[in-house]
Amino acid sequence: MNNDLATIRIILIFFAGIVVLFLLYLLQDLLVPLMLAMFIALLLQPTLVWFEKKKFPLWLSVSTIWVLLFSLFFVIGAVIYQTGSEIFGEREYIIAQVQLKTAGLLQMYNRFTGKELDIEATVAAITSSISSEFIMNNSTSIFGKLGTLFEEFLLTAIYLVLILSGIMKYENYLHYLGGERKSLKYIKAFEEVKNSIVSYMKVKFVISILYGIGVTIICWMFGLQFAFFWGFIGFVLNFLPVFGAIIGLVPVFVMGLIQFDSVYTAIALNLTAYAFHFLLASVIEPIFMGSRTSLNTIVVITGLLFWGYLWGIYGMFLSVPMMVLTKVILSQIHGTEVIVRLLGNQNK
Repeated sequence: MNNDLATIRIILIFFAGIVVLFLLYLLQDLLVPLMLAMFIALLLQPTLVWFEKKKFPLWLSVSTIWVLLFSLFFVIGAVIYQTGSEIFGEREYIIAQVQLKTAGLLQMYNRFTGKELDIEATVAAITSSISSEFIMNNSTSIFGKLGTLFEEFLLTAIYLVLILSGIMKYENYLHYLGGERKSLKYIKAFEEVKNSIVSYMKVKFVISILYGIGVTIICWMFGLQFAFFWGFIGFVLNFLPVFGAIIGLVPVFVMGLIQFDSVYTAIALNLTAYAFHFLLASVIEPIFMGSRTSLNTIVVITGLLFWGYLWGIYGMFLSVPMMVLTKVILSQIHGTEVIVRLLGNQNK
């Protein structure tokens, strides 16, 4: 009888998981900003505690944090816009370099395939694709994407204000939700999620800062243009688990091929930057990260692919926090012990 009940429970959990995944995909436009706001709020909760100790009223604390976050995003947007303008201003030089570097490859292609690929026509096509006329003709699509991005940012900001306004009283909410019997269990689970995510993000932020500074210095030493921008890209993409830093080095390599006379210089630059990343990710980061996330590498990669498929680029950045959250939720459900052990070791 007990075996039958256990089997029924596993089947019900399986189908419930399918329903949850379908709802996560169906409601992603609402849930992604909510998850972003929730994880940002968890990171900022210690700051709210500090404001509370200094006798700041809650409305002033939340307003101050929101203004600081808005200023940070404004600075990031300004950096991207300024560098984009500089790159766009150098488009004639970049196109000339592309034409010079690809001429030999195109001739080799023509010789081996017997087809005539017109270099001038190819360059003209590239030029037209980054011209101001092309941007104006596609302004509807561009502004549509910017509008969607602004809507997501606005929704995240609204969620963040609401969550920050109530996160200081989370123990009261969980006590009410769980009652006398389960409130301590819920509070312990929430603290586990909060401590794991906050610790992970703190270490990841410091490592990403060091990596961004390192990439900037390496690019500057090699004389690569827009060194600060490549370091900034490295800082942002390093938050993407496993593959982020590698993806961030692709534009560095392309720019190196365009700018440098020798392909070996571009290769040396990327190898140096990747060696620095390997030192941070494989030696320094594990020392400070320890067992804070309690997720093994295979689970991290699987989570990256899964949440990336479900929620796109946002899911990739949220993959580790979501896997930590999933593990803690499953640990509260009887009969899922095997899945929890597969996700990683229990926190000590």
